[in-house]
Order: sequence, then C-alpha cells, then structure tokens
Amino acid sequence: MLKITVSNEHPRITFTLSGRLVGPWVQELRQCWLMADFDDPRQCRVDLRDVSFIDEAGTRLLSQMTREGVSIQASGCLTKAIVQSLDRTGVHKHG
Repeated sequence: MLKITVSNEHPRITFTLSGRLVGPWVQELRQCWLMADFDDPRQCRVDLRDVSFIDEAGTRLLSQMTREGVSIQASGCLTKAIVQSLDRTGVHKHG
C-alpha cells in the first residue's frame, strides 16, 4: 500500500509518499503527477523519506520524473541508493 499526500504551496508542489512504491501504486503516483498543476517540473518534489520499498516500475517512474526536472528527496539506505543510482539524465544505472 502507498499513501500519497499532495502539498501544493504555489508555485511548488510536493508528493510525500508513505509505504511501498510498487505495482498499481506506481500508476497512481504517475496519475497524480500528470494531473498536478505546476508550470515547471522543477517546481515538483517527491519525498521518499517514508517509503520502505520501490520496485523496478517505481524506479522507472522516478527516472522519468528526474529527467523531467522533478527533485527527489530520500533518506534511509534503500531510497538513497535508488536516488543515487539515477544520474543527471534520470537513467537508472545498474551495479
């Protein structure tokens, strides 16, 4: 399960995630992101500090969001490792 809390502090929008970014919840985050009202993707942030697991689909979505200019905030070994594996172009680097 994943809880998505949206904080809209114009012009910045933050998606705070709690739980597991897996399966159908990846699509739910994608829909929230695509429907969000912001002019510049750099005004969007995803807070992963309360995420306990991210599957491959979730990693691909985070890569896409990073490529678009979204900033990702993480803490803990798992989320930090995933975020660090995204290079500046948002491509997930394996190994």
